[in-house]
Amino acid sequence: MLDLVKPLSHLEILRSHLSPCAMSFSIAAGEELSFSNEQGEQQCWYFKEGFLDIWRENNDIHVELLAAPVLLSLSGDPIPSPLNYKIVTKTNCTGFSLPVSRAMDVIDKQGLWKSFCHWQTYQMRWFEWRDAQFIGTSTYAQIRSTLLTMASWDIELRSQIGVINYIQTHTHISRSVIAEMLSALRKGNYIEMQKGKLIAVHKLPLNY
Repeated sequence: MLDLVKPLSHLEILRSHLSPCAMSFSIAAGEELSFSNEQGEQQCWYFKEGFLDIWRENNDIHVELLAAPVLLSLSGDPIPSPLNYKIVTKTNCTGFSLPVSRAMDVIDKQGLWKSFCHWQTYQMRWFEWRDAQFIGTSTYAQIRSTLLTMASWDIELRSQIGVINYIQTHTHISRSVIAEMLSALRKGNYIEMQKGKLIAVHKLPLNY
């Protein structure tokens, strides 16, 4: 796993300055959120509590399950581009949203560029790490990386998510191949599962 610490102090600075200009929300699990409003204006989302899925819309790939606190979509104003992603709340979530243009105006006027850069750098490094795990790697390497990510979740979250389904949506590897590899890992006592949920991950072999 990537040893990358979320810059919570800088995230809190951004939150405290952006929240007075934003619209608060409390959203139930299973709701789909867009990175742009009906007028096509890009939105940024701050999640104070909850878990959320990020999906790539053009190929229906599940990018990642993120845990609050997290601030998404601040890059749209400096580097305008269509964001072909969507958010789906995994649990009940609270937070706020506001137009990216408004957020960038606050950041500029309040001199928050240091915190902005720390947060954006964290996100860029995270996505760089994720691409390295899934682009041009073997089937087993992708499954191994996904299992390690799931092992980092708290027990309550793991108990709600089926391993095969999560890996399949995350990688598009066939369910039969995933099931075969998980079975082999269970027989080797590398992982523990119960009713399709991940209980524990021990030291996984580098190669299958």
